[in-house]
Amino acid sequence: MSDSPSYPPPPWETYGFGVMCPYLVRVSEVELPPGLEPVAAAGRTLGMFGYIEYRPPSPLVYAELLWMPATVRFRASDGKTSQGYFVSRMYVDHEGSLAAGRELWALPKTLARFERRAGGVEVEADDGTRLSFDYRGLGPALWLKSRVATLQRGEGGVVRFRSDFAGLVRPARTRVSAFASSHPGWAAFPHARRALGLGSLLERFESTMHAPLLLG
Repeated sequence: MSDSPSYPPPPWETYGFGVMCPYLVRVSEVELPPGLEPVAAAGRTLGMFGYIEYRPPSPLVYAELLWMPATVRFRASDGKTSQGYFVSRMYVDHEGSLAAGRELWALPKTLARFERRAGGVEVEADDGTRLSFDYRGLGPALWLKSRVATLQRGEGGVVRFRSDFAGLVRPARTRVSAFASSHPGWAAFPHARRALGLGSLLERFESTMHAPLLLG
């Protein structure tokens, strides 16, 4: 028998809370795996920093923090192109989520400890990364629908993760008030600049995480 942590097969119907912050990142500071090329303008690409709490009745209940330093494109041998974010670091506090992320979607998940507080969270990861993230919702909330995709290099080729979601979203003031990491996945973060003055706070959302798609 395998001792690997268990997780349900996708698709996953998930529910929760999140905060997302877009960044403009220098392409020269982002290291991408073979086959992925940055989508850029004036030497910068769109990245995203996010904090998510997956809550019941999600199939797995856990916290997650992620850094996606680039929007990337993959060109398949048949000429078709796919676009999504490239994830360089992702932290979770659930071993089942850790295993699923790595094994299904080739996501670089690492275990971390999350200490939630009013208006923020403290994260201490097994790779030595430590950070403090603050957020505060502003103004009215709207019910919005969207989707997100990631492209990662897995053992068999480039793997796409896709999630369709809908949620009650409002603008938010956000700040990474403390940050320390020597992991190369964070190399571009210190010089990245906010793409917008405000982030987005998802007061509650529901999403479908689809099965991985191997692009080649």
